[in-house]
Amino acid sequence: MVRLTLWSLLTLFVVWITCISANEDSLTDPLDQKCSLMFEKSAIIGGKNSVISLKLNPDNKVTTGNVAAVVAEWKDYYKIGHKLEDGKEILICDKAAIELNFCSESQENNFIVPINETTSIVTHFFNLKSKDTYTFNYPINKTAFYCVATSPVNNDDTQYFVTIDWQNPYGELPASEYPKLPASFYGALSLIYLVIGIVWMTLSIIHRHDILPVQNYISGVILFLMLEMAFNWGYWENYNSYGHSSTFLIIVVAILNAGRNSISFFMLLIVCMGYGVVKPTLGSTMNKCRALAATHFLFGIIYSAGTMLLDPENANPLIFLVIFPLALTMTAFYIWTLQSITNTLQTLEIRKQTVKSLMYKRLYRLLVFSVAVLGVFFFINMINYLRREDPDWIPTYWRWRWFLLDGWLNILYLIVFCVILIIWRPTRNNKRFAMSEELTQEDPYELENTLRAAENMGYDNVKFRSESDRLHNDSGSAIFDIGDEHDDDDDEFNNKWDDESTVRASHGDSSQSSHEVTSQR
Repeated sequence: MVRLTLWSLLTLFVVWITCISANEDSLTDPLDQKCSLMFEKSAIIGGKNSVISLKLNPDNKVTTGNVAAVVAEWKDYYKIGHKLEDGKEILICDKAAIELNFCSESQENNFIVPINETTSIVTHFFNLKSKDTYTFNYPINKTAFYCVATSPVNNDDTQYFVTIDWQNPYGELPASEYPKLPASFYGALSLIYLVIGIVWMTLSIIHRHDILPVQNYISGVILFLMLEMAFNWGYWENYNSYGHSSTFLIIVVAILNAGRNSISFFMLLIVCMGYGVVKPTLGSTMNKCRALAATHFLFGIIYSAGTMLLDPENANPLIFLVIFPLALTMTAFYIWTLQSITNTLQTLEIRKQTVKSLMYKRLYRLLVFSVAVLGVFFFINMINYLRREDPDWIPTYWRWRWFLLDGWLNILYLIVFCVILIIWRPTRNNKRFAMSEELTQEDPYELENTLRAAENMGYDNVKFRSESDRLHNDSGSAIFDIGDEHDDDDDEFNNKWDDESTVRASHGDSSQSSHEVTSQR
């Protein structure tokens, strides 16, 4: 008799399931088992027959004895074998088990399974003397989580080699990765970004004379996203066709992913600084932003390469060295971005530019929303990590596993990016709105308080224009007065705008209102 505990098999299963990477497996040990997700044919449009194929002794591997095999859905797996009072189990029906009435003679040399009960369990006996038994196919009639186990018969020292081919109806990709196929997740993302690119390009061509510098950066991000999604599409299609991943495509996708993240963080940072809307130039600060983005890109490539090449089970210190630099640059981006948008909002509130302030408040709420979603999914993934040793977790929630690991991040990115595109979309009045100030009404006391607040923020000479100045501005030129900046590069550009907008403020009449000129739509 072969006595094995079910929990020993489950423990080995948990260790194995964390590293599913191929569509073929092999079994050589009675304590070993393999499990995989399988789709039925009707679940895939135009799919082929779905089968689990077992083969004994392929490629002339040495086999010294007979082997029993069993295939079943995970929900029925606990029904295999006969449980003893001491907690152990008898899995194989041999003569001793028959004498103890643990099984019938019809089950001899096979796994012990319920006879008078309808289950998904099917057994097979590989007889070394009969080549007709060397191959066994298990048809899939239900989308579920299936497991395969083998055991030598009558001799625990028997050596054998059994291969398992998980043949899903859509191709060679593991079922857990099926949602990422071009016909599903990444295909939909590719089409969405393509539509976004076409719409943005059309608006940019129509309003090409009013394009802001920050909108050129957004155009670059869209182009980068379309390229990345196209390579992701190709990677998963190649994987599904050949049953293994392409090293070249992995490298390309890793580089593009690192580039996408870096340029996105960079774009968000300069937008929050008010580039093109509140400030015409960032001066030397722009170079610092570019340097941080380049550093983040470099660390992103190192991270991607490290996660592909290093084994997390055996290289914990190295994994930490790979993750830590990327975490530092990402933290720097987050802190700098939040500080920048806070300063921009304060500047706009001092200037009483309510429309621009509303635009940046919406962006601020969007950032808060994204951080909240990140926190929620971080908590969910933490719970999943704590439950990783529960044998029933993956068989129960396998449909959502890909989404928790990868899908939700892409969807969150898409939502945030689309909102930014809507707020900063090209229009016919982009430049006039970006380089202008709004018409405001202030009493003398509020004006004095505003000027003092501006001086506290570092703006030594905030300028206001009256309604008469606006009416005399026949040239219709855009006005951009944000005061003297500390950056030398900004001073030169701002002086140009100061020359065009001479301040005409009356100091004799305390009841005179101060007005700002607006050129917005």
